[in-house]
Amino acid sequence: MSIEERRKFLKFLFAATITSVVPPHKLLGKIFPTLKNKEDELLGIYGISLLDYPQLNDLWGSVRIKVEGTIMYYPKIIIVRVPKDDYNVDFICVSERCPHEGYPIKDLDPDTHLFECSGHGTLFDVTGKYVWGPASRDLERINLHYDGDKTIYLEIPLYPLTKLEEKKDLAYLHQNNPNPCSDITEIQFGCLSRSFVEIKLFDMKGNFIKTIFAGECSSAGDIVRFSVEDLSNGSYLYRMFINGKPFNTKKMIVTK
Repeated sequence: MSIEERRKFLKFLFAATITSVVPPHKLLGKIFPTLKNKEDELLGIYGISLLDYPQLNDLWGSVRIKVEGTIMYYPKIIIVRVPKDDYNVDFICVSERCPHEGYPIKDLDPDTHLFECSGHGTLFDVTGKYVWGPASRDLERINLHYDGDKTIYLEIPLYPLTKLEEKKDLAYLHQNNPNPCSDITEIQFGCLSRSFVEIKLFDMKGNFIKTIFAGECSSAGDIVRFSVEDLSNGSYLYRMFINGKPFNTKKMIVTK
């Protein structure tokens, strides 16, 4: 595989999914990074258009973002639009991971503008600053640049370059789109090296339902279209197997 092909694969590997903040966290879109080397790190620069995500045009509006594939960084973050007169910036981005025991934080309280840890109740303000509780440390802030017009740029550490260069078996499984889904949904996946891939569907108890895909994969952007018309409303799991070994699992929600 050429350097250009490997770079293209890495963009798919480190894609980010954007979801609503209100459960069941509806999938709003997917963004791919511009890759940049910085010392011994691979950075991803993610551009988020306010035209595509109008939730961020409203004061205190927010979205959740999950960055796929990375081992360097907790993969879920929250962006919030804040009053510039009070915070000297238009947007703030924090990690969803509480630094105390790793529990995710809840959505921003619309009245107090505080985040609360879902595990032990620690409170943080919208900037991620510790307010009260057992954590005693701030949430991680994510580097963010707003061009003052229509685009937010996030800078996220993705992977140590030395470890990335050593890996020959990189693969990914993306969240199905749309999700929740009612008729047809798409699942994107890929393998850096030629492999036999199966994607199987299970109920939430782990009972096998059907095989969604089975075949050889050696590309950056394989997509399988899948009908859910014969499935009942509810949540399901789809799992990717590579050469017979389980690799990754995602949750699919069916609503009709």
